[in-house]
Order: sequence, then structure tokens, then C-alpha cells
Amino acid sequence: MRWAIFGTGGMGREAADIVRRRFPDAAIVFVTDTGGGPVQGLEHVMPDALRDDDLVILAIGDPQLRFGLRERLGERRYGTIVASSAIVAPSAVIGEGSIICEGSIVNNDVRVGQHVIVNVLSHLSHDCIMGDFVTVSPRVSCNGWVEIDDKVFVGAGAVIRNGVPARRLRVGVGATIGAGAVVVGDVVSHTTVLGVPARSSHDPHRQP
Repeated sequence: MRWAIFGTGGMGREAADIVRRRFPDAAIVFVTDTGGGPVQGLEHVMPDALRDDDLVILAIGDPQLRFGLRERLGERRYGTIVASSAIVAPSAVIGEGSIICEGSIVNNDVRVGQHVIVNVLSHLSHDCIMGDFVTVSPRVSCNGWVEIDDKVFVGAGAVIRNGVPARRLRVGVGATIGAGAVVVGDVVSHTTVLGVPARSSHDPHRQP
């Protein structure tokens, strides 16, 4: 078995570090459409060099690009990696192909979808639901009873206020939450929200 990490950018190299710490003897290759020389001592190949038994990791930060890559690569074995310093509750569920980075916390009854990235030192509190292809940047705090739909990007340091059991706070499909934003209400699909409190980037009442 070999780990095949698609992407040689920061996320790809961090994913390789997680695999090396968890599985010191693992075989690892980087994969890109261009191929090239070794990256940090690891072989670098093109997609046509993938093997049927490779565990593929899509280490691309942009949710839309990651989704498109999954569509292109089709049905393969997709690996799931959880950093040794991450804390994942026994009741939490992590979907296929997801990456849980160093120092992150996935708490009680959280559901994480497929091909999700939870970056360093982020916190998903109890009863959150994460869709597929979500990117959670470093130091995000997502409080309890929040539902984040597919292909959402959450910027570094953002805070998402808790919902309640009767009505989760919801972030719609394809939305973007800016770095440092404080989300206190639902976010409409395919919109960008910024600031404290977070407002649509097209809202004339948003403070600069």
C-alpha cells in the first residue's frame, strides 16, 4: 500500500508530514498533473502513475478544485488521515478522504463529510455537521449545533456562533467565510461574508 498525496503546495506537504508521523514506514508519493523531481525527499509522479491500491489524499485547499479533482479521478481508494496530536471524540464520524490536522479537536457527535480539511488548531464543537469538500482553515472555532453544507470555505480564525438543537445555525453550499469573521446567523449559499459580525460582502451596511 502507498499513500498518494495530490498536491505539492502547503496543504500537500503538511499532509505528507501527518502521514510520516503516524506511519513512519509508509510509502508516500506526491501527485500533480505536471510531475517533476522529488519534493522534500518524496517521489513526485503524474496521475497516470497511480496504482489501483494507492490510498489517495486530495490535499488541495480550495473546495471547488478539490471537488473537481475528485470528479476527474473517479472511484479510487481514498485515504483518511488524522494527525497524532488531533483529538477526535469516539462518537465523532470522519468521512472518507478527510484530513484532520495537528492540534485540531473534533468533539462529541460531530459528523465530518468526505474530503474535508480541518486545518491546524481548529475546533468543531458538539453536534456539528460538516458536508463534503469543506475547508476549515487554521484556528477556526465552530460552536455546537452548526451545519456547514458542501464546498464551504472557512477562513483562518473565523468564529461560528452556536445554534440550538431545534434549529442549527446553517452555512449554505459553496459559501465563503472570511478570515477572522464572526458568524452570528445563517449564511446564504454561494455568498461571501466578512467582518464582525459577519455580513455579506455586497451588503451596503457592512462596516469596512
